Amino acid sequence: MSTDSTSWTTVQGFLQDCDSQTADCFDRIQWNELCRIASGLSGHLKCVALDQVASGLNNIVRLLEFPDKTRWAARVHIRRNTSSLVSSTKLKSEVATMQFIKEHSSLPVPQVFAYEFDENNSVGVAFILMELLPGSVAMDALGGYEAHRGVIPKEHRQNFYRSVAKCHVQLTSLRLPQIGAIVRNSEGGFECGPLPGIGGPFDTATAFFEAWADSVKFKWDKETITRMMQRGPIPAERMVAIIENFPSQIKAIASRLSLYDKGPFPLDHDDFLHSNIIVDENTFDVTGIIDWEGACTVPYELIAFPDFLTAMPVSFDLPQKYDQDGQPLDEELREMWRERGEYIEMVKLAELQDSLLSSCLSSKRNQAIAYSYGAYTSVGKLGFYDRVMIELESEK
Repeated sequence: MSTDSTSWTTVQGFLQDCDSQTADCFDRIQWNELCRIASGLSGHLKCVALDQVASGLNNIVRLLEFPDKTRWAARVHIRRNTSSLVSSTKLKSEVATMQFIKEHSSLPVPQVFAYEFDENNSVGVAFILMELLPGSVAMDALGGYEAHRGVIPKEHRQNFYRSVAKCHVQLTSLRLPQIGAIVRNSEGGFECGPLPGIGGPFDTATAFFEAWADSVKFKWDKETITRMMQRGPIPAERMVAIIENFPSQIKAIASRLSLYDKGPFPLDHDDFLHSNIIVDENTFDVTGIIDWEGACTVPYELIAFPDFLTAMPVSFDLPQKYDQDGQPLDEELREMWRERGEYIEMVKLAELQDSLLSSCLSSKRNQAIAYSYGAYTSVGKLGFYDRVMIELESEK
């Protein structure tokens, strides 16, 4: 987290606006006990919980301050409809991921001072005490959403992209022999553990894609898809069939999907977006990357652009949106394509170890796989997965 983010609000305002589960979680927190723990870790300096709170879907963050004006972030987990075991497993991996990155790179991630993964502790909730990084969340900088509608101001975009590219190269240079969530092993080192809902860890990309195909559930059921397709470009029955068939089609070609089936496999941030990237507001240089929940090592084919440069593959989209040369008719999308090309060149300039990231981003095949995987797994996006499969099978 960063201290200057415009997402901070007062406790009173926060409690008025949040949902009941979040409010109940906040009320359970023994803030005095949390401050006592922080005080003990800081040489017994007095610690005060400030009237500055922010939250995401699954977390509450409150600022803690010491007499020397040093501030920490207390991040408290909101358990929503999941077992305590699942919640604690995710938290353990998030902490291990930040520690792994700290020990093996110069990526700016928060230092973790203390944590409890089980809610049965003196604070009453699972929590992480971590460093507060300098700067502002990029999405909130210079007036935030109200001023820029969630995009980076054009005058800062080039420098921001260049700085993100350097971080992206470092991130994908962190690799492990298996695909999975980062965990601590019994010797205190790092290794891969299972992925929630999929299993593993996996020794090959083939095994990962096969397990994904066996376990994935699309976000929407047939009835919802049918309603969503009432004015769609194809019959609803066809879209249902396209979506239902995609996992088995992926499984059928799993052994041919990856060019680097046996790794080592790069680390990937699950939500690499400008709401999780902290910048210096004057230069838009990256000063921190936050929210490592869900980060894991992945097949090369799932390495994608940062989310603010995400664009639908041509095969996934409606054909009438492109001209005879395959160029988008929409001017904003043309601009996005141009910026993606510039980003790849920035990545190339930042690469020292190898050209893994620029190769992945330059490959239309790779990006078709990465986009379709995310659209199916996380978003529940309707699209032409069947046309993506034709593209993949024609380039095997």
